[in-house]
This record gives sequence, C-alpha cells and structure tokens, in this order.
Amino acid sequence: MACSDIDTMTDESLEDDIYSDSSDSYVAIKPQGGGINSLALYDLRTAASKEEGYNCSEFPADIIMRVDMKIKDVAKRHVLPFLPAKSLMKFRAVSKEWNQWIASPLLAYNQSFTFQKLSGYFYQRLGFQDDPPIFLSLHRSANGVPSPSLGFLPENVKVLSSSSGLLLCQGQDSYYVCNPATKDWKKLPPPQYYHGSDPAVVLAFDPQFNIESFYHVVAAVTVLDHPVVCFEIYCSESDSWKCSPSDCLELENTSLAGGGFYMEGVAYWRNTSSNEVIAFDVKNEIAAVLHVPIIQSEQRGALTQIGDEVCYVTAYNDSGNVFVIDIYGGVDMGLKRSVSVNLGSKKPRTQVSGIPMEECCEVLPCTDSETVVIHTDTTIYFYHLREQKVETLLSPGRVDTHNRFLPYINSLVMVHRSGE
Repeated sequence: MACSDIDTMTDESLEDDIYSDSSDSYVAIKPQGGGINSLALYDLRTAASKEEGYNCSEFPADIIMRVDMKIKDVAKRHVLPFLPAKSLMKFRAVSKEWNQWIASPLLAYNQSFTFQKLSGYFYQRLGFQDDPPIFLSLHRSANGVPSPSLGFLPENVKVLSSSSGLLLCQGQDSYYVCNPATKDWKKLPPPQYYHGSDPAVVLAFDPQFNIESFYHVVAAVTVLDHPVVCFEIYCSESDSWKCSPSDCLELENTSLAGGGFYMEGVAYWRNTSSNEVIAFDVKNEIAAVLHVPIIQSEQRGALTQIGDEVCYVTAYNDSGNVFVIDIYGGVDMGLKRSVSVNLGSKKPRTQVSGIPMEECCEVLPCTDSETVVIHTDTTIYFYHLREQKVETLLSPGRVDTHNRFLPYINSLVMVHRSGE
C-alpha cells in the first residue's frame, strides 16, 4: 500500500482492507492493565527534578521531557507498543510517519513482548476431515486477524501450538510457523524422526531480549512399543532439526498427541491416558515427569498459567449455574486453591428423559495469569480470579475431545524466512 493512499484512507476503510475476513466470533472484553503509568511517573519525576534543582543528566536522554515534543510523538513512542496488532494496523492511517514507524522491525520487536494480553482462541475441530481453523476474538475491533482460516498458507493445515503471537501448523507433510496477524509464514525443513499425523509438538518463543525473533519447535517422539520418549528440536537460528541427547524413560505409557503448553522456557505435554505430564527444559534439554491429580471422568482439566507458574486447573458443574474450579500447582501439583463460582448461565440444564443433567465443561489453556477459562456446550466463560468477575464468549461447538483451542496473542512479531 503506497503512503499516498494511507493519507486519504479512513480508519474503517483501512480496517476493511487489512482485516476483510469477518467470520470470527467475538465478545467485547474490557482491556486490563497497561504500562502507561510508568510513562506518567517518568514525566513527573523529570518535572520535579527541574523544579527542585536536580541534575537532569541523571535521567536517560529519552526520558527527559522535550519542550517541542507533541502528544502524538509521546503516543507513537510510548503508547503504541502496548496495543494489539489490529489496532496498530488502523493507526497506520494517521500519517506517513506513523505508517513507517508501525511497519518498522523495532516497533514489531517492542510490541511483541510489551503486549501480552490474551486476544482470543484459534479453534479447530479435528477428525477424519479436519475443519479449517477459525479465530474467536475477544474484541473484534481491537484483536483480529485478516484470515482466520489461515488461507494465506499454501495448503490446508492443522493448528498445533501457539506461543506469543506465533502459530505452529501442520500440512500434509510439512510444518509451518506463521504470524496470523501479518500473514508472514515460514515452511520448516523436514525433521529426521517421524512425528505422526497429530504430533506432540510445542512452539517455544520468548520475545523479550530476542530482537531476531528466534524460536524453537520441540517434538516429543514416542518409540514404538517402548515406554521411551525422545525429543527432536528445530532451531530457527540454524534452520535445522537436531536430536536431543535427553530422553524420558519414566512414563507408564506413551500416549502423547496434539500440541502442548509452553511457559518460561519449559514445554509441557499431557499424557492422554494417565495423570502424567512431561516437562522439557528447552535450553538445557532436561526432561522430567510431573503427576497431576487423578480426576473424575466428568472433569476435564488443562495446563495453564496462574500467577508466575504453570498449574493444572480442573472445573466441573456442581449444580445449576455453580461451577467448582480446582487449581493444582507446585512441584507435587498439590491443591492450592478451590473456588466455587456462579457463572450465571441463562441456558437451562440439559435434560435426558426429563431429568436435568449438569452441563459438561472443560478448562482451556490461557496466557493471562489471573484468568480461568471454562468452555461449556453453549458458552466460554472467562473468570478473573483477582476481580472475581465473569465475562463470556459464545461457544463455537459442544465440549468434545476432538476440539482444539489454542490461546493467541495479537502480535506484530516478524517471521524470518531462511537467509533473511
């Protein structure tokens, strides 16, 4: 898009041009947090230092307030990195200067680690013929992607893992890493091991202090007829796979499938037929086995982030609109917290032969550290533990083991191809 075109376009027309796919479902969720307060503190301290005679050279040059700095310059430098990718695309229409800044690699890097709020879920129903993925936006006007079905990729794909704005997908014979907000993508070279049709893989991407946007893909590969799990790792910096010297021999069985969960340098996979979880330190290549609680068949838990640690969270419908949330954490995955909450569902309970049945539910993985996400047949509930408030999103389908939900953050992170 030429800069001359940018100057004359309205906010709505730019949004229609960049985000023309309107098939994503959404709900308005009030933005939480933000780093603008730190900017205000810097301004006050600078002003105070001038009034009280302090030496302004004590403060970094970029913090000291300039007399000629306009509000748009402050917003451009200090506010834009805190916004989701879709909102930033709209602001490209402000001016040629803003267009160039928003398109710059530096802003993409700053925004990729500054904005870390959950933007929605990529949802896909897996089966004999996989449905295309769709994006469930928490706030469509702010968080969105131009192609929720990932139609910009060269083939139909299965979504496997998500990490800080990047998605890992699987085609017929290849892996793809893409940024659905910018439609940048990269096809990975073939691995050495056979990973299967629904591989146990995790995308590991840490944006902070990673200006080159390097990432890893870790595959937990089971050895046929043996309780052994090997690990194969792709590194984007070298654009190659390697077999890790570490393996895992502690599992009772090796029923691993689908994507896993990544948090702060560690990849996790749930054993689908037991209460075991494999934890793999990506940097040090060390594997360990955690044991999550054995739960009832009507409970479906998930590994998710609570506070600054990974926890195993379960939920079940106790009666009517009341759901019980159990949070397990620590090295021993002991019960840390149990919450009974009225989610306020307006839908009557399912009835079988005239007898009310409690609503099925499952916990979805989440990147917001103080939020538990519960999926029922009709609704997705976001229960904020600290504020004790509930927000909702229309469910795309019934609770089913064939449904896959991946938490997604709307990011400008750049995906570098080979040689770039």
